[in-house]
Formats: sequence, C-alpha cells, structure tokens
Amino acid sequence: MTPTSISPETGAASASILVVDDEEFLLALVREILEEVGYKVTALASSVAAFHLFSAAPSKFDLVVADEKMPVLSGIDLSEQILEIRPDVPVILHTDYLDQASARRARAIGVRAIIGKSSNMNQLITYIRRLLQS
Repeated sequence: MTPTSISPETGAASASILVVDDEEFLLALVREILEEVGYKVTALASSVAAFHLFSAAPSKFDLVVADEKMPVLSGIDLSEQILEIRPDVPVILHTDYLDQASARRARAIGVRAIIGKSSNMNQLITYIRRLLQS
C-alpha cells in the first residue's frame, strides 16, 4: 500500500478523521499519508479506546476508518456502536478480508465503504473525499 499520485486536497484541513487499526505500522502509514493530504487525523490502535474517545466527543470527527480484525471489539462492532451514537458519520471498513455475511452486516448497520488494505492509498483517499463531499 504505497502512495502513487497523492496531492494535497483544498479544504481538507477542516476534516477530522478517526483511524483505528491494531497494526501499528499500518496505522502510522495511514495517518502520515492522510495528514500529508491535509486531514486532521486521530490514530488509535485500540478499538475500545477509539469508542471511548468517539463517544466522549462524537461531533469532533467527520469520518471514521476502522480495521475489521481487531482484538476485543471488531471493526463492525465498533462501527455499529459509533453509528448508534451518530448515524450520519461516514464509516469505512479497511480490511484484508470480509466474508459475505460480515459485509452484509456492515452495510446493514450503515458502513459506507469496505476497502481492502491491499488497495493503494489513492483508493482510500478517493473514498474519503467522496464521503466527505456527500
């Protein structure tokens, strides 16, 4: 997952993104690249900590990117809890693999996009931009 043609986005500085992934290297990479294009990023390796942070200040975040496979609280479960608090916040699941039943559940609870971790960062950024504009 390497950037290929990422350019700064006009107006992106006003968007605040919560990124949750228990893989520290990937978490740091996603944070760095999203900050490089102008987003304000809060990156956490714990889905439980992410839920507590989000629930304490739900209006602070414009979008959430969550890994599906995390200990204690999966990305789908985290998404469901976040969307119960704030149904309008766009949530992207960033995962290596999601079976059909889990993908259906994710969409049913309101997850807006499911993106493979093997995708390049341009694809993730494209989805983020689209969701923030809609």
